[in-house]
Amino acid sequence: MENRVLITGSNGLLGQSLLKLLKLRGNIEVFATGRGKDRFNEKGYKYHNVDLVDKVQIDNLICEVKPDVIIHGAAMSRVEDCEDNPELAIQVNTKATELLLNASRDNNVKQFIFLSTDFVFEGDKGPYSEEDDCNPPNFYGETKLKAEQLILEDTSSIIKTIIRTCLVYGQVKDMSRSNIMLWIKGKLEAKEPIKVVEDQLRTPTFVDDLAEGCILSYEKKVGGIFHISGKDKLTPFDISLKVASFLNLDDNLIEPVNASVFKEHGRRPLKTGFDISKAIEVLGYEPIGFDEGMSKVLENKV
Repeated sequence: MENRVLITGSNGLLGQSLLKLLKLRGNIEVFATGRGKDRFNEKGYKYHNVDLVDKVQIDNLICEVKPDVIIHGAAMSRVEDCEDNPELAIQVNTKATELLLNASRDNNVKQFIFLSTDFVFEGDKGPYSEEDDCNPPNFYGETKLKAEQLILEDTSSIIKTIIRTCLVYGQVKDMSRSNIMLWIKGKLEAKEPIKVVEDQLRTPTFVDDLAEGCILSYEKKVGGIFHISGKDKLTPFDISLKVASFLNLDDNLIEPVNASVFKEHGRRPLKTGFDISKAIEVLGYEPIGFDEGMSKVLENKV
């Protein structure tokens, strides 16, 4: 009997990576949902255009698809957008999660996998483990933490898995927004000078590794919180130098600056990054190194 897996946010970076990797697995019937047209647009799954803040649309979708597993990756993730539109951010990041969880209970969904963020942490002492206390420095982080709390408070028999990730990079079809690696590449190729932060620390995550972590949690049917990221601790400035070197572009265009130089609209945490030992031990998660992930993206072998 095939397992039925529903992906939300299937037009995004993670969503398209999940579609690509799940199609390679056997014995899975894949369903996808996003806003507007299907950007991945390949065979091997069924796509639904659904507004996740609309309870009727969500209820109808889950009732029709009857998924065994939901991987909920859809989100309003731009920090500035969440600061400017807090009510919409609550609807998209928190309320939609609650609506999906309620529909999951009503339709016998077996596992609910929720994608969260390192921005639930203050950012004063990374890398963080799953047991560390949360204190979001911005409204985006607050909406994701509230969604996490709703999931953890659920007392149903659904296996509930929260996957937090950090600074995801990659390349997929018809991208609606860029990520740090592609932004640096574009600016340097255009010979534009850039200021890049050198006092923010992260563990950048190759998107296929993140998708693989989601799939492992589904295959092993494991609940709880997992930190899924790369192993390498890097600043955005470190990343920019690596990109410039790999593409043989002019690193004199790159100026290292402190985060305080930028007038932030919604504060970013300074030092996050993840301790991923739990995911390695429990899920068998094994991310590739940053240099290998970078080469896959910049050579467009993804």
